[in-house]
Amino acid sequence: MADARFVLLDDRGILAVSGPDRRPFLQGLVSNDVDKVSPTAAHYAAFLTAQGKYLHDFVMVEADESIWLDAEAARLGDLKRRLSMYRLRAKASLDERLDLCVAAVFGADAPAALGLPSEPGVARPFGSGTAFVESAAGGPRLACHPAA
Repeated sequence: MADARFVLLDDRGILAVSGPDRRPFLQGLVSNDVDKVSPTAAHYAAFLTAQGKYLHDFVMVEADESIWLDAEAARLGDLKRRLSMYRLRAKASLDERLDLCVAAVFGADAPAALGLPSEPGVARPFGSGTAFVESAAGGPRLACHPAA
């Protein structure tokens, strides 16, 4: 565990989708199966136009009765606005979680430092947030309150 470090990713932010309809709301809008997302499984997805053009991409992970979208911070407001257009009667809320930060953890022991195996997509609650392995190339990330 001695060879694990982290760096805050100021260019990443969290959009929390919560409420009883959060899964069915997202299921019809994003490019991956939302039902596979859990506190122990993170999944990459994208939000596309009806014609299939890329608008946003993010990692989805479940935390605090919400599905957190780890997305580009500078465009988080646009993602929220675009998803809000489809909310209609769904009992789901979209909240930019400015109280959370995203960090990349790196080093030979990075997954072990977070109590994770090195398989892509694996996740677990960690402190006041969630730790997950983004991909084989991307390595582990941690989304949590800064004090955690």
